[in-house]
Amino acid sequence: MEEQKMALDNLIYKIRIGSQMYGTNTPDSDEDIGGIFIPDKDYVLGIKRCDQVILNQKRSKSVRNKKGDIDYTVYSLPKFIHLAIGNNPNIIEFFFAHKTCILKYNRFAEKLLGSYKLFISKNSYHTFKGYAYSQRKRLEVKKANMTGRTELTEKFGYDVKFASHLIRMLLEGQQILSEGRLTLPLPQNNLVRDIKIGRYSLDWILEKATELEKFVDLAYTNTKLQYTADLKAINRLQIELLTDYWSEGTLSA
Repeated sequence: MEEQKMALDNLIYKIRIGSQMYGTNTPDSDEDIGGIFIPDKDYVLGIKRCDQVILNQKRSKSVRNKKGDIDYTVYSLPKFIHLAIGNNPNIIEFFFAHKTCILKYNRFAEKLLGSYKLFISKNSYHTFKGYAYSQRKRLEVKKANMTGRTELTEKFGYDVKFASHLIRMLLEGQQILSEGRLTLPLPQNNLVRDIKIGRYSLDWILEKATELEKFVDLAYTNTKLQYTADLKAINRLQIELLTDYWSEGTLSA
C-alpha cells in the first residue's frame, strides 16, 4: 500500500495503452493503462527499490480480462528510462501516445517525452523484430500443435492476438527505423483490428509477416538512427528530473 500511494502521489504521466493506443480496440476490449512516477528519495538514494507498481482493477470473474477490466501498470522513472534505453517496444510507445490517450501529463513528463530522440537507436531493429519473432514462433508452434489460447484456437484455428501483435510489431519496427518515431493510433489500425477479429487465415498472416520482415530489414539497412542511446545525455536528464522534482515536488508539477 505504501508503494501504491507513492506511485499515485508522484505520477507524472498516465496514458491509455494497448489496443486503445493502437486504435485496434473492439467493443469487447478491456482497458490498459500505463504510467510513470518519480519515486521518493528513499527508493533511489537509499536501499529501498520500487521499479513498478500494479494497480489492476478486476471487475469480471473470468481468468482472462474482459470488458470492464483494467490492467494498470506504472513504472518508476529510473526503470522507465532503463527500459527505454534498451528500446523496449512497449516502453518506446509511451513517447508517442496520441493526445486522446493521455490522462495525466505535466512539465516533468513533457521534458522526458520531448527527449525521445536520445533513446531511439538502431537497437530498435533487434527489439521490435525480436518481439515479432517470438509471436511468429508461437503461431507456428500452435499451427503444428494447436496450442495457445484454447477459446481463440477453437474459434479461429489460431491465436489471433499473437497474429495481431506480430503484424503490429513489424509495422512499428519499419516506421521507427525509417522515421525515428511512431504514429499512434497506427495508420494500419484497420488491418491489425481485422487480424485481431479473425478475418485472415493463418497462412495469410505468416506470408504477410515474411513480406514485412523484408521491409524491416531494408529500413534497418537505410536507417539514419544513432547506433545506441545517448547515455551521457540520458544520465543528465534523469538526474535533472529527479532533483527538480524532489526540490519542487508536486506543488509546481
